[in-house]
Amino acid sequence: MLVSTIVLMVAAVLSSIISSFFPHFSINYISIFVGLIIGLVSFLNGRIPPFHTEIFMYIVASLIYFEGQSTRINLIGKRLRQILETAVLLVIVGTVFAGFSVSLLGIPLALAFLMGALSTPTDTTATESVSEGLIVPERQENILKMESLFNDASGIILVTAMALWVKNGQFNYQQTFFDFLRSAGGGIIIGIMAALVMISFRQFLGRINHDAYNAQILLFVSTPFFIYFIAEELKVSGIIAVVCAGLMQNSESIRSRFITPRQFHNGLVLLRLLRELLNNTIFVILGLLVVRIIRDDLIIGNTNSQWIVIGILLYITNLLVRYLYGLLSKMGNKGSIIFALGGVHGAVTLALVYMIINNVSSAQFDMIVLAEMLVIILSMGAFNRISLYS
Repeated sequence: MLVSTIVLMVAAVLSSIISSFFPHFSINYISIFVGLIIGLVSFLNGRIPPFHTEIFMYIVASLIYFEGQSTRINLIGKRLRQILETAVLLVIVGTVFAGFSVSLLGIPLALAFLMGALSTPTDTTATESVSEGLIVPERQENILKMESLFNDASGIILVTAMALWVKNGQFNYQQTFFDFLRSAGGGIIIGIMAALVMISFRQFLGRINHDAYNAQILLFVSTPFFIYFIAEELKVSGIIAVVCAGLMQNSESIRSRFITPRQFHNGLVLLRLLRELLNNTIFVILGLLVVRIIRDDLIIGNTNSQWIVIGILLYITNLLVRYLYGLLSKMGNKGSIIFALGGVHGAVTLALVYMIINNVSSAQFDMIVLAEMLVIILSMGAFNRISLYS
C-alpha cells in the first residue's frame, strides 16, 4: 500500500509538471495519459494493487470538502431552489431518460438505469480543471458549482437503489425516498455538528498555544477523513456531511482571515495544492483502470465494444436533459448550452462505479467502467466549447 501510494503521488506530481509546459491542455487529460503509461509499464503496474470503493470515496470526500471551503455559505440560501432542482430533480430526470435510452440497445432495464444514475452527478474539481482560462458567465458558473456540490448525495442514493434493483430484480420506490431523506438529513446534522466541534477545538488550540500552527494544519487536512468516517459509520451520507462541514469552515475562515492573515493565506495555498494532488491522482487511476480492463478483456477474448455506444448515448442524453432544463429555467439558448456543456464528470463518477462492484458481474462491471470513462472524457472535452458561447 505504501509503494502504491508513492507511485500514485509521484504520477500526480508529474502530471502537474507536464501540465506547466502545455497550458492549453487540461491537466485531467495529462493525468489520464500518465495513468495509461503506468498501466502499460509492467513494473509500475505491478506495484499498484486492485482498488476498493473506500479509497475512492475518501479521496472524493476530501475533494468535496475542500471545494465546499471555497464556497460562500450565503450563496446556499440565495440559490436553495436551484440547488434542489439541479441536485435532486435533474439527477432523477437524467437517470430516467438515460436509462430508457440505454435500454433501447438491448441492455436490461435495471442495468440501464444503473448506468444512467452513474452518469448524472457532476464534479466541481474536474470542471475547474478543464475551465481554466475560459470565461464562464457568472450565473451559470454559480449554478454549476452549487449543483456539483450537492448532487453527489442524490446520485449515491440513486446508484445504491439501482444497484439493488440489478441484484434483487426489483425496485423499492418508497424505501429509496425514505433512505434519501434519512441519509441527506443525517449528513447535514453530522456535518454541521462535526464542523462546529473541529472549529471550536482549533480556536481553543490557537488561544492556549500560539505556536500550534502545524497542529492546526494537520487537523485541517484530517478533518474531511474524520467527518466522512463518522457519518458513514452512522449510516448517513458522508458526502453531504463533508459538504456542510466545508461550508461551515469557509464561514469561519472568512471571519478569521484578518485575525490570522498568514495562516489564512497559507491555508488557501494548501487548499489548492491538496485539491490538485487529489484530482490528479483520481485521473491517473482512471487511465490505469482503462489499460487494465482492456488488457484483461483481450486476454479472455471479450472484445465487445458496446460500451462505446453506451458511453456516447449516456452523455448525449444528459446533455439534452441539461439543455432543456436551462431553457425551462429561462437561461436563454446560449446560457442553456453553457449549462449543458458545463456538466463535467470526474472523480465522483469513478467512485460511484466502484460502489456497485459487488452488485454486477465482472463483464458488466468492465462495460460500466469503460462507458462511464467515456462519459468523463466527452464531458471534459465538450466543456472547452463553452469559449465559443461565452
